Amino acid sequence: MLTVSTNKETGNLATYKDFRLYLQEDLVRRCKKNPKFSVRAFARILEIENSALSKILSGRRALTPAMVSRLGKKLGLSPQEISQFAIVPFSENSNIEDANFQQLTLDQFAVISDWYHYAIHELVKLKTCQSDSRWIAKKLGISVAEATTAVERLLRLGYLEKSKAGKLINKSGPLTTLGNDFTTAAFRKLQRQIIEKSLAALEEIPMEKRNQTSMTAAISTKKLPLAIEKIKKFRRELSAYLEEDQSDLDAVYHLGISLYPVTIDDK
Repeated sequence: MLTVSTNKETGNLATYKDFRLYLQEDLVRRCKKNPKFSVRAFARILEIENSALSKILSGRRALTPAMVSRLGKKLGLSPQEISQFAIVPFSENSNIEDANFQQLTLDQFAVISDWYHYAIHELVKLKTCQSDSRWIAKKLGISVAEATTAVERLLRLGYLEKSKAGKLINKSGPLTTLGNDFTTAAFRKLQRQIIEKSLAALEEIPMEKRNQTSMTAAISTKKLPLAIEKIKKFRRELSAYLEEDQSDLDAVYHLGISLYPVTIDDK
């Protein structure tokens, strides 16, 4: 079941039927707000042992109704909000398919709208990749909580698989936007993040490791659909060329191409 609630800490929140996933998302939100925030700090807020919280977040420790109630109150949730996380055995849960569908929808939205999901999806192809959230977080400049939650989400959706040895494997091929009602909003958020990353690269990355150019031209807008198709074809051909030697992949790059009008239409 998916609802929207509000509290002082986080504003509008997507509330999950699975309280563990709710905790994961709350931790990620706090880390985004304060990059120095950690699982240990979260444990102090919840008044729970750090090791116990780590096991809950990773799914290695079960949550009881009493624990959900106690932790929910620490997060400022109302009794009504907490009741949405009632623990029901799988076999007795008549709404489990709907709950799984809601979770899948939330997962898909998050993958489309946060850039690091795509980056992790590609990162596992690198010959030097380590299937460890701390390594992934350090490599991408994100929090450990973001890395852990993103990896679990990609595993749930089947975009990644984990071998018997614990190695993350890219099994789904290229990721693209999904045909859901929220795709436009999610894609808009993703593109905003990529533009922000591009601006940061302009200031922080040496010229020899990047290429950022632009073009201004008078055009016939009748040719715009064909131009967009040419950009799509170029993007896919370049991706295939850069990835053709799978044994020698050593970095993950963003390619952003923007074609947009600067003239204002007459009204």
